[in-house]
Amino acid sequence: MIGKHGYSGACRPGAGWASQQTFSVGIFEWLPKASGNGEKKSAVKVRVSGPVSMPREVERRAAEIVKELDAGTYCGPKKVKV
Repeated sequence: MIGKHGYSGACRPGAGWASQQTFSVGIFEWLPKASGNGEKKSAVKVRVSGPVSMPREVERRAAEIVKELDAGTYCGPKKVKV
């Protein structure tokens, strides 16, 4: 997976944050650990955010951006709102 991209978000809907109105996921690149054993996440390259009522749309957009980053074709903004 090194060189590929993924996304994650600790504050996704249903994660115990009942009062929040929006959430985001960060898109990162998988990098090799300095030790050579395993992988680690890079700093966030793109952040996708949207209302907690639209988690599928936020994750769908994040997945699209991951594909574009993997292909080397993403040229959009660092912050994307759904």
